[in-house]
Amino acid sequence: MRPLVDEAWRCYNAGAIRASIAATWSAVSADIIVKLIRLADEGDGAAQGFRKKITDAQKDGLKPTGVSAMQKIEASLVDEAVVFELIDTIGKRDLDRVREDRHLCAHPSLRSGGEVYSPRPETARGHLAIALSTLLIHPPTQGGALVEEFKNFICDPLFAASPLHIRAAFHDRVRAATRRSIIRLAAKAAMLEVDPEGRMPADWHADRMAIALRAFAETARDAVRDAVGETRERLRVLDGTTQLRTLSRMAEDDYFWASVDQPLADLFDTLLTPPIPGGEWDPLPPEIASNLGMVGNDMAREHLPNLSIRFDQLSEFHQQQVIAARPSEFFVPRVIELLRAAWGWRTGEQIGRLLVQHASFLSVETLGQALTTWYGNDQCREAAAMPGMAVELAHATSHLGAARGPLLLDFVTKCEAKAGPGTHYSYTELKTALSTLGLHPAAG
Repeated sequence: MRPLVDEAWRCYNAGAIRASIAATWSAVSADIIVKLIRLADEGDGAAQGFRKKITDAQKDGLKPTGVSAMQKIEASLVDEAVVFELIDTIGKRDLDRVREDRHLCAHPSLRSGGEVYSPRPETARGHLAIALSTLLIHPPTQGGALVEEFKNFICDPLFAASPLHIRAAFHDRVRAATRRSIIRLAAKAAMLEVDPEGRMPADWHADRMAIALRAFAETARDAVRDAVGETRERLRVLDGTTQLRTLSRMAEDDYFWASVDQPLADLFDTLLTPPIPGGEWDPLPPEIASNLGMVGNDMAREHLPNLSIRFDQLSEFHQQQVIAARPSEFFVPRVIELLRAAWGWRTGEQIGRLLVQHASFLSVETLGQALTTWYGNDQCREAAAMPGMAVELAHATSHLGAARGPLLLDFVTKCEAKAGPGTHYSYTELKTALSTLGLHPAAG
């Protein structure tokens, strides 16, 4: 419909106001017809009946029967758009006004007393804006049908967690009422683990809905916050296991914490402090490690004060598991401390993996501290897997750019000097990687 819209805009700029309004209605009518035919092509039975009316009228062409049939179709187009949820009743009122003004422009003698209808420029501009925002920029699937498409997208075995796609398909070019319905649906599922009619486990479904909420929040944070807040009272009475899963799922979202009042925060704080099963060397259950890993989030620590206390009381082995479960910038100083305290080669390798996991959170300063600590502890420096992890770290800190080069080069130079001939470990792969990355002087 772009050529017709462009024509309406050019007429407006040229001062041909009647022509602009007429062209705007032409764009509206053509757009509705094209969208309904597309729905028919996609298998919509009701739209297929409309398509047949169009094709029958087209067969007669400019014959009186064809023109009369097309006029009847045009007179009902806005009503058809409501039936097929291309617009709502408010949009119908706006587009009816465009159609009426088009008739006045095409037949200016309709006014009594011989006065010619002369629309104002702002009328033409307003009609064009309404046509665009109400109809022309939107895809043909709207209302309840789009909500169903959203449900199908979330439950698709090949679900893709792409925020840009989610917003483009189900938010940015969707009417306000439909957007609200989709956001409320996502909030309800993410917060309450609503059963998706057996199509997949409710907690997996909730995880995907939480991803969609984050995508919507990029451009509609207030709407998402309000929708999440509407679920609070129902969340309050769910079983503790579900409440903990919701907390873990939503802990990094500010709109979630906006819905957490003090009684609910106290409940979460209590749920997070059960006894740790087993001994200090027994692995933590994954869900406990993930829940305690929320301590890395500023908002979680603010609302749940016992979380930090509980983390500090854990053994080093359990702290490593918690840190690995939910990497965050908060844990970087602790990872560096663990590098310093590593008491064996295998322990050094475990902490090295944690450091690589946290590479994206490192600054130039903390990278330097980590490398200095790494070099200073022979249980880290001489562990068999650590040279390979050094290469991973060089690649994983690409966000630091060339500033990481001198630190890594100094580290590898000192490690080579410390090793001497005949040692069982070597950091030559790191030197090669630095040359490949353009971080070694020899690379120039």
